[in-house]
Amino acid sequence: MTRRLFIASRSNKRLKAVRRLARSRPRDVFLAEGGRAVRTALDAGAAVRELYAAPELFLGEADAQLVAAAEHRGVHVVEVGREAFLSISRDARADGLTAVIERPSTALARLVLPPRSLVLVAEAIERPGNLGTIIRSACGAGADAVVVADARTDVFHPEAVRASVGTIFHLQIGASSSDRAPAWLREHGVRIVVATPEARRQYSDADYTGAVALVVGNERTGVSACWRRAADETIAIPLPGPADSLNVAVAAAVVLFEAARQRT
Repeated sequence: MTRRLFIASRSNKRLKAVRRLARSRPRDVFLAEGGRAVRTALDAGAAVRELYAAPELFLGEADAQLVAAAEHRGVHVVEVGREAFLSISRDARADGLTAVIERPSTALARLVLPPRSLVLVAEAIERPGNLGTIIRSACGAGADAVVVADARTDVFHPEAVRASVGTIFHLQIGASSSDRAPAWLREHGVRIVVATPEARRQYSDADYTGAVALVVGNERTGVSACWRRAADETIAIPLPGPADSLNVAVAAAVVLFEAARQRT
């Protein structure tokens, strides 16, 4: 086995490059932090270019085994000292694993939708944590794809990847403008159901058993007029309490799991 490169200094040029990567988010690669995300990426066959590992921070033997498995697959492993690793991690509970992964294409043309597809459309989401949580809920509900429309944040932002808890590697992810995406859904025979507080029909009264796209919108302004015009149906989540709205990721989960209930 080739001896691993070891880095002890926070000022090492490789670690500086990783810190720049976290800030600039180039178009060819992105970061996945934490053992759970790295393990899921490898299991899903993601193209992992480099793995930075700090054994002093590992949570158990499984992390060392994960690194060995990645190395066996040809991933370039760089071993890092504890303090040096903490300089590249944004996670307060860093477990000593961060991977640099090739960014997959998000072209709609690459998405494969089954006849009774369930798609979640997230329009103009601003906070990467919300987007990652939406992806996690969509994966848990059995969605076939997530389409990010008019993105305000990078779908592969480190915080989005972290909030998805690795599920981002198990879902088809597409990106498009809100002008193009409704037509693409129609071409695939997918009904468009838009969640908006102004709707008169409750979300639980809608039919989600066929090919359907559930649309949620921006944290402040909600779903745009473009999607409301394209909607086959609009739905609302009743709020009997004094709150006048839900977090977009919570709203997406509520509707997704109603769709999952109907489809089982």
